[in-house]
Amino acid sequence: MSERFTVRVGAAGADAAPDLWGLFIEDLNDALDGGLNAESVRNGDFEFDESDREGWNALTGWSVVGEVEVRREDPVHANNAHHVRVTGPAVLANEGWDGVGVAEGGRYRLACFVRAQGEPVRIEAEVGEGLARAAFVADPGGWQRVEVDFTAVATGRGELRLAVPAGAVVDLDCVSVRPIGSDGEPLTFRPDLLQALQDLKPSFIRFPGGCVAHGLGLENLYHWKRTIGPRHEREQIRNLWGYHQSRQIGYMEYFELCEATGATPIPIVAAGVCCQNTPGGGAPIPESEMDAYVQDVLDLVEFANGDTETPWGARRAELGHPEPFGLRYLGVGNEDQITDAFRDRYARIEDALVAAHPEIAVIGTSGPQPAGPDYEAGWAYVRERGTPIVDEHGYQIPRWFHQNIDRYQAYDPAEAKVYIGEYAARSNKIRSALAEAAYMIGLERRPEVVRLASYAPLLARMGHTQWEPDLIYFTADEVRPSASYFVQRGFAEERGERVHAVELEGVQAVPVALPRAGTALLRSRGATVAFTDVVLDGNRMPEVVTGPEGEGVLLGPIDPAAAELSFTAERRDGEEGFVVRLGPEAPQSFLELQIGAWQNKSTSVTRSDDGIGENDHGPLPWRGVRTGEPLKIRVKLDGPRVRVWVDDELRHDYEQDLRPEQRVVAGALSRAGERGTEYVVRLVNATDTARTAAIELPEAGPVAASMTLMSGAGPDAGVPGEASPATLVDVTAKGDDGIDLDLPPWSFATGVIRTGG
Repeated sequence: MSERFTVRVGAAGADAAPDLWGLFIEDLNDALDGGLNAESVRNGDFEFDESDREGWNALTGWSVVGEVEVRREDPVHANNAHHVRVTGPAVLANEGWDGVGVAEGGRYRLACFVRAQGEPVRIEAEVGEGLARAAFVADPGGWQRVEVDFTAVATGRGELRLAVPAGAVVDLDCVSVRPIGSDGEPLTFRPDLLQALQDLKPSFIRFPGGCVAHGLGLENLYHWKRTIGPRHEREQIRNLWGYHQSRQIGYMEYFELCEATGATPIPIVAAGVCCQNTPGGGAPIPESEMDAYVQDVLDLVEFANGDTETPWGARRAELGHPEPFGLRYLGVGNEDQITDAFRDRYARIEDALVAAHPEIAVIGTSGPQPAGPDYEAGWAYVRERGTPIVDEHGYQIPRWFHQNIDRYQAYDPAEAKVYIGEYAARSNKIRSALAEAAYMIGLERRPEVVRLASYAPLLARMGHTQWEPDLIYFTADEVRPSASYFVQRGFAEERGERVHAVELEGVQAVPVALPRAGTALLRSRGATVAFTDVVLDGNRMPEVVTGPEGEGVLLGPIDPAAAELSFTAERRDGEEGFVVRLGPEAPQSFLELQIGAWQNKSTSVTRSDDGIGENDHGPLPWRGVRTGEPLKIRVKLDGPRVRVWVDDELRHDYEQDLRPEQRVVAGALSRAGERGTEYVVRLVNATDTARTAAIELPEAGPVAASMTLMSGAGPDAGVPGEASPATLVDVTAKGDDGIDLDLPPWSFATGVIRTGG
């Protein structure tokens, strides 16, 4: 039996935020090389290195039969320092990204730099077992770039093999295989992934991060000028996510991607400091280099927008794009700690941008969490400076999103506007996608404050992920959009011009309460820890030792609303800290105190609901657990209040959020249609109950609805790497003075209701 409720659409209010829904692209999860980059050869430049990942070297991705020597003398370019010398008879084979793939009848371009030692040499190339063949000649003398096009005779995947005949000696570098597009030129972007991005109809694209923007160490900062021009001349660097960045998709390709998707660019530049997670902390760019760095930022704007009479506008034209790219936003910093060094560097960059380019809206930063010290300090600094937009991030559990539908109603529209640069409800489950949809309705309701938002991360190659959840998973041959992808697409496909107030009648928020019973448990998966002087609710317990194996040691039952635990902990070996779990087992709600969280650099209290966990308070920077040094820990739960002492220092003192969850949510916008007003309507039913939404519009008369319904899967369906388990169904309906729409349990509907017959 379906429960009926009323969705009463009120009068039009503020103008909708025109750029609200966009994309975030970071070279994470092999999103670029091995992903969006259409290049089929892995490590074609022979630049992989031990600094990228343990065990990697210049021949990672290659296998050799015969004599092959890695050399550095007389390279193709200083930024491409390694090449190979092959002495025949020999075969050099590249594994590609799970193979080099070709399709029957498809055309491809093989390119490389070569030079023969002595006589000209004919090199035979083959993909797989006869899937495609080509040949080219290396002449003696200096480096020559050769290109040869070939057509695949069958579909499949295999190694790219380059065969050098007996007696020949050849130098090789920058080996590339790319599909050829309809214009006869090699493709920059993998077509199926590009199509998936185009289908999201993004208003903007953020690039290059994320953490990649400000790098792990000053030498790892992302300098845009080092990513343009011929690919073999670009600076390649280690990726802080644990692999290699060829930067074959650099800033020029980024701007071209924006054009290909109809998006405006939002570049993010480092705020003059590297990532605070760098060993030793976030170091600032040296004083002697700051003027040049500030000029680099100004030059980026000129590269994007300058006419061809300017130096960097001319450079853009040389690279094939005389028309400007229409840059309107520029972000300075990413999740930075608001230190004195940050303030100094940031101020210089922003002041220079405002003076030279007042047409550019500068976006500041407020840390990695939607609350806490970085958030508060970031917002205080934005207010102090009058920065027009601030970047907020937040990865949270689904419950948080349902509790924060109206978060931005409390923000002052006279202050900085908000860009939610990174957000996701932890997990790829249906419940997470619907929590995001409900939250996005709340963002859409508050255009006076929220101007931009982008889910993160965007792309993840199966078997190569460093972060979950992700919006789009892919393999060598498949694109696997998550349920969250279809939520994002639903919001972007249909947009309105004016936001309407919406009143719901006949639904109740879902109450949130503390669990009635639970247990206390100790564990330490990355260390061996001895716990002494253990007292649980006034009862002294025997000594406990936990180790990296096992699920921990259960201390006993507790009341999660009135419990106290104290102990002394001493790490005996290992590199990490330990965890105290308080509450029932998953999927019920519980807290975890993490001493030595995030690389043993912080303390935090996390919360888990429905088997999904995330920080509830913190992380707060800390010295870390040290082997052989005892720590005194005390935890007290008093109703919703949580307090944690470490060596008698009160580190955590907060109240758990017990606000009810809004699980049935509706939003509405309007726009002018051919026959009358069109209403863009969003509906979320994140409950186990089927419901019928009776939608009442501000005007009378016949109406017709065209909606897309996402449903058919339970709340816990959906796992990373698999396509969305929900189905999409087009629904049409007609009515007078309103319309009824059926919402199955755990469903999301979005579409247009047209008035005027």
